Amino acid sequence: MKKYFFLLLLIPLMHACTYTREAVVQNYYVMEYFPHTENKDLFQTKPLDMSVRINDVIIPSIYNQREIVIRHSGPRITYSVNDLWAMRPTEFLPGLITKRVSVYNLFRFVSREYLDQRPDSEISVRINNIELYDRGAEGKTASINMNFQFTESQARNRFVEHNVSREQKILDDKVETFVQTINEIILEETDAFLFKVLRFYTQEAEPEPEIAELPGDSLLQEIDEEISEGMGALLLPAISKADNEPPYKIYNNDGSEYDGVPGQSVSLPSGIYTLEYGSGSRRQLHVKENVQIYPRYKTIVQPDWSCLIVNIIDERQEVVKVPYEIFDADGMTYGIGVPARREYGEKQQIWMVEPGRYKITINNEPFNSYSNFTTVYLNEGEFQKITIVVATNPDGTPGNLIGAGVLEEDEEAGTIGHWHFLSAFYGNASINSTNEKIRTEHETTLVFNTQFENKITYDNFPVNYTLRNLIELGTTRASDTGFRISNDDTYFRNTLILYFLKNTGVYGRFDVETHLLNEYAYFSSPVNYRKKDLDGLTVEEGLRVKQVKTKTGFMPLTLKEGVGINVRAVNTGRVNLNVRAGFGLRQDYYNNVHLLSEEEVTENSVTYKLFKAQESLQKRGAEVSVIGNFQLPLNLTYYTNADFLFPFRSDEMATIEWENVLNLKLFKYISVDYRLRLRNKQDETGKEYIVNRHALFLRINYFAR
Repeated sequence: MKKYFFLLLLIPLMHACTYTREAVVQNYYVMEYFPHTENKDLFQTKPLDMSVRINDVIIPSIYNQREIVIRHSGPRITYSVNDLWAMRPTEFLPGLITKRVSVYNLFRFVSREYLDQRPDSEISVRINNIELYDRGAEGKTASINMNFQFTESQARNRFVEHNVSREQKILDDKVETFVQTINEIILEETDAFLFKVLRFYTQEAEPEPEIAELPGDSLLQEIDEEISEGMGALLLPAISKADNEPPYKIYNNDGSEYDGVPGQSVSLPSGIYTLEYGSGSRRQLHVKENVQIYPRYKTIVQPDWSCLIVNIIDERQEVVKVPYEIFDADGMTYGIGVPARREYGEKQQIWMVEPGRYKITINNEPFNSYSNFTTVYLNEGEFQKITIVVATNPDGTPGNLIGAGVLEEDEEAGTIGHWHFLSAFYGNASINSTNEKIRTEHETTLVFNTQFENKITYDNFPVNYTLRNLIELGTTRASDTGFRISNDDTYFRNTLILYFLKNTGVYGRFDVETHLLNEYAYFSSPVNYRKKDLDGLTVEEGLRVKQVKTKTGFMPLTLKEGVGINVRAVNTGRVNLNVRAGFGLRQDYYNNVHLLSEEEVTENSVTYKLFKAQESLQKRGAEVSVIGNFQLPLNLTYYTNADFLFPFRSDEMATIEWENVLNLKLFKYISVDYRLRLRNKQDETGKEYIVNRHALFLRINYFAR
């Protein structure tokens, strides 16, 4: 009855966790003619007395594909599978340019085809490349190289040329923004070309318009989804790519007020607006006026601000909670901040400020301080992450600033709330020597333990992924023996959480536990042994040996899978506690594993110790996990991971595994680690008992990131 009750509880949970994978959607893009981009200085009341033909656009076949071309670093390009042109570029570009030329009334007659007579002139366009340039951490850019040529049919030596090589950053990294940017560039460069043609024939000193880098003050992007009539949208890009840049205010001329978040579109009625954004007090906020919202278009604002993140760490590269203060060049403070521990789910504070030089102080130092400070210069549209390193006293208390700057790994990261890598090596050694047993002889014991830990995290709400890998090896050597493996553990823990609320989400996990080397049972005096398989047949035996191989490398192998609900019960700077419940699977594979039995068998006056094969197990049931990190007083850190599996079958034993780690920091790179692992097990008679494993050792830490 108990298992059915548990199953009923899990039905809604499993229903919430299951989903149908959506089919991959292909997106099709076209270039359009936008009247709002027309240049009023090009409109003519009296056209030039000539006809013109717009020839087919010439483009290399590598770019004349339905798939949008993506350029990577170096000579490598790829074709986007899911983002395609609705038609080949040679099919829609001539019509776009023809309409642009026609609307200005520059020529007596404009056409793509002349059937009855030869036109007076021709316009030819060649596109050498048109591609989305993926620069990795630097973002994406729209890149185009093209050539315009105007030629008189009767005098081939009379021609006008205009060459274009443009590359413009895509503010939101979206393909539709790339298409819109390329669209704007082609129309703008067509205007520049037409200005050259007009000057060639009129000889007027009309200045060629200066073409600003797109998107200029703002970029217009047509909205695809259904919207109300007269509505448009506004996007203030999140240049840090994070979701917690400071919110901003939007004011209409009629007094209406709206709230916006960088990186998220805001639907607005068409009209002219004023934006107010930034960090600091009200008088420090940046004000942008006359932002035009058009019906059916999204206005993307060109960033004229900068973003800054301040990290404070100690020499062990661990975050320390030291307050800092940011001042501008005139000594005006923007406020006080405290570094965040990202591994505990805290969001790093992002400062949105005007470009310029800033001074950062710690330990409550004022603006005019000549100690505990650093400076940083921010360029327009730039996201910068500065790291401050502070010294720590023997008791772990943070002290004065000892270094600061932009670290290489911070520049490579480029964003906050995304990938984070940590590798660490721990080692300890001990030597014990005594003549307690024999006065004239010393017994010496050497113990070496090493740990290699890797941790990879991805934190970008609502997605959180963690991979933790630990490899632990230990050897022991006594006077009467050689080196023996005394500790050999390896595990991989993968957890993916998709949050649908701030602290609640759906999790999936896949864990692997194993060991690397062969394991042996050692005896002080020679023994005889036999290994039995699961059917009780002898598969191996030996006489008068002092060691017997019991496990091969990587066996036993334990796999754990689970899916369910994750609740972040506590999430502060010093305490982080997650509780999970859901459906779990477990497989224990015991191939070539033989464990020493309490039984012995005697044949022909020879006594054999028995090593019996272990049966592989598979379980499914309800799982519950509790994972916590606690920053305690006196430089103590406590980590716990309790894992329980309650099988649906009543004849199967519940699985209990509980790992506890208590770490005491003594000096900068030295700490004491106490580990306690508890798990349940059955003996040969089927009686359940708790296996406990203790470990206490001195750790010497080396961090690499």
